[in-house]
Amino acid sequence: MEEYIEQISKYFENVPLWPFFLLGFVCFVALAVEIVNRKRHEEAINCFREMFEIGLPGLYPEHTRWPENVNAYLCSRLPEMQQNFEVLRVFIPQKQLREYNIAWNKFRDFCINITDEKCATNEQSPESPKAGKEDDLVKEFHQLIDDLLVYAKPK
Repeated sequence: MEEYIEQISKYFENVPLWPFFLLGFVCFVALAVEIVNRKRHEEAINCFREMFEIGLPGLYPEHTRWPENVNAYLCSRLPEMQQNFEVLRVFIPQKQLREYNIAWNKFRDFCINITDEKCATNEQSPESPKAGKEDDLVKEFHQLIDDLLVYAKPK
């Protein structure tokens, strides 16, 4: 056993040390990149969640009312939402990317197609048969957002 230790120590006396320093530097850079990527991922998740939770007051998480001219209201926020969607998409695993894109497309289509006429049932009396349709719109809206927020869970 002592022969092996002596042989190894002679090896380190004769071998240049620069490859070990280079390997250590590469490992340090890889660790730094991993830390930065984790912070970027966490920031992307927070921005994506805040986009819905803070950026849509009265609509999500608790629905209180549909805003006036709901189509313009939601469509005016779509570019910012699209930006946050794109930033988070970088961190979505490849096997979930298709479902993430489908969930976004459904949400975007809902925002583009919703009109004040569809939301006018909010002003109807609760006994009206159209009031159930209002609840359906709210449930659909919340479900679409919940489907997107599934991908914005911290690791």
